Amino acid sequence: MSDVASLSARRKAAILMLRVGTEHAAPLLRSLRRSELNAIVEEVASLGRVDLRLADAVLREFVETAEGEALPAGDQETAYAYLESTFGERTAREVMGELSGDANTIPFQFLDNLEPEVIAENLDGEQPQTIALVLSHLTPELSAGIIAHLPSETVVQVGFRLGMMERVTADALEAVENGLRHRFSAVLENKLLDATGGIDSLVELLTLADKPVEEMIMGGLAEVDADLAAEVRAKMFVFADLQLLDDRQMQTVLRTVDASRLPLALKGTADVVRDKVLNNMSTRARENLLDEMDLLGSVRMTDVEEAQNEVLESVRALEESGDLVINRGGNDFVT
Repeated sequence: MSDVASLSARRKAAILMLRVGTEHAAPLLRSLRRSELNAIVEEVASLGRVDLRLADAVLREFVETAEGEALPAGDQETAYAYLESTFGERTAREVMGELSGDANTIPFQFLDNLEPEVIAENLDGEQPQTIALVLSHLTPELSAGIIAHLPSETVVQVGFRLGMMERVTADALEAVENGLRHRFSAVLENKLLDATGGIDSLVELLTLADKPVEEMIMGGLAEVDADLAAEVRAKMFVFADLQLLDDRQMQTVLRTVDASRLPLALKGTADVVRDKVLNNMSTRARENLLDEMDLLGSVRMTDVEEAQNEVLESVRALEESGDLVINRGGNDFVT
């Protein structure tokens, strides 16, 4: 393969993602714009086997470049960026609003102190996309309470619109907020910002909603858009969540998965996840698994993700059969 100087920026980025591993690459990828993310993922998928010396050279170049750059200015924009990456967009806006003395910077903030059933009653009759827009700006806890009081046919449509939502113009957001402020008889003046929404908002809502509400939304999504339903379900329990299973549950999962796929699935995972699996295997099985992982050498990220998805499919099958009951409202998993 070519030396570092001849590599394109996107290829360097793809190699860097592979070199630092999935756990460290994930926060970096989450900070990218969609177009940047697509470009890097496409590059990773076409990389094939990467020479370790070249990967180390790319990493060294990245570190040297970072060390030579000036520190960002300590201003409100930087403070907001740190808050948003750590605590999320809504908390970042609230904190910065309090610091600046402008407490009205959060869209639909006038709903925060109302009871969920009151909000649901006043939202009932609005278009599903309008309700989805409102829920995408509220806390997951409040959104889950509101959706529990909406009619079932509305809930399905709202869940679909929330999962499909990406960006909303400031003008559209202003129009919706002004109309609802009048309906709720609130006198608040908010600074209008882009909407969030999207699959992550829907996943947050579903993890806090009651099981019947979750099943109703997911069932409706599966009928309207099977691909979207599969993507949402995949995000609700990711491979790293295996660490949250207790030993008995982990042993139940291990009895159902294809053991030949485990070495690949565990490549590059966090130690806590790998240890959770290994500690629930016999000594002989554990030694065989470690040997097989060593023999694999370097592997493609797409192959690892495919093997991990097969394990997750087993988890979902166990949940659907009732052999594994997952409390999605917290970190407790019980059988």
